[in-house]
Amino acid sequence: MKIKRFVAATMRDAMRLVREEQGPDAVILSNRRLEHGIEVVAATDYDAALVQQAAQRDESIVEERVPVRAVETQIVMPTPAPVPPPAAAMPTPAPRAPVQDTGLTELKNDMQVLRRLMEQQVAGMAWNDMKTRNPVRADVVRRLLGLGLELKLAREIASEIPEGTDADRARFLPMALLARRMPTFKHEWLDTTLAPGNEGRHEVIALVGATGVGKTTTIAKLAARYVQHWGLRDVALITTDHFRIGAQEQLFTYGRLLGVPVLTADNQRELCLALEKLKDRKLVLIDTAGMSPRDQNLQKQFAMLSGLPVPNRTALVLSAASQIADLDDQYRRFAAADPSAVILTKLDEATRVGAAISAITRHGIPLAYVTDGQRVPEDLSAARPDQLVLRAVAATRAGAALPDDDELSYQFAGAAHG
Repeated sequence: MKIKRFVAATMRDAMRLVREEQGPDAVILSNRRLEHGIEVVAATDYDAALVQQAAQRDESIVEERVPVRAVETQIVMPTPAPVPPPAAAMPTPAPRAPVQDTGLTELKNDMQVLRRLMEQQVAGMAWNDMKTRNPVRADVVRRLLGLGLELKLAREIASEIPEGTDADRARFLPMALLARRMPTFKHEWLDTTLAPGNEGRHEVIALVGATGVGKTTTIAKLAARYVQHWGLRDVALITTDHFRIGAQEQLFTYGRLLGVPVLTADNQRELCLALEKLKDRKLVLIDTAGMSPRDQNLQKQFAMLSGLPVPNRTALVLSAASQIADLDDQYRRFAAADPSAVILTKLDEATRVGAAISAITRHGIPLAYVTDGQRVPEDLSAARPDQLVLRAVAATRAGAALPDDDELSYQFAGAAHG
């Protein structure tokens, strides 16, 4: 078996290099993402039948029957030292460390590497098997991955497509199944309980999220939406963002345009005093500092929101243009704020919305609003799963092409390795 490593900017380019140098019979043994591209390890003269046989047997059989490259092992036993004559005060020698058999260690490592390579190769075969056995479901997986969905969710939805479904129905049914999985609110998050006439109602809502996701603009949109429906008398804004230059000035500008008061708070004591001043307002929106999820000051922001003298809710603001790994990281890092809703921003900047849909579906926090521009408040709307899925489809049609067979085999194998 001849093995070679290829590095390219994209998976498509890597597969092209493999085909050009090793031919169409080359076998992908492993793949991984690098900082600046994709690494693929491919081989020729690979026995695919052996891979399939090994996949059907247990691990003990794999270790016994699968050939690995020969390793020359030479065990060198130490020559016993002559026994000295008995002595009255002979010191006890320290125990010698056992001699490590480097050849045996290398053999075990080769076995582990070969097992992982076989698992990846079998997983890569799964895509071709799906295309052969159920082409309709395979086409569903291809189109869902084209939206940017993660593979696990795409395969789950494809598995719900009934046997014998015609191609036309298979184009629309997966989108309905995807929309059904997304958690949203039955009624608008800023509902009519905040409207004038509900005396004594006092709602405090804080927006948290990473730097650059659009929290300040979203705060202004929410405030303007409230003013449009119920007037400006009962709404106010607070900013705790004293880290970014110009952040507070931006919210003060929005406050002047809307005609609502804006207060600042740099710590929990100042935040409590600001809330006391605004206790006659039915809705107080708090704009927290935009920070990296790994910023050490993030915990200070969470501490400011905890233990407030009034009930409060928290919304996590996410950008639709983010990658799935970044979205998952933000969910984990901001879980300490106990968000009860998600606001998805920058739909107009996202070419593939599937990553955001996958994260929202998997983490289960209901989606409250989506935004798709800078206009206040026109570019804010209550979340509707069917509309978001249609938006994802439209973004894909205007952007990248559907993944080809090489990319799909890579994703199947990568999922098995992960």
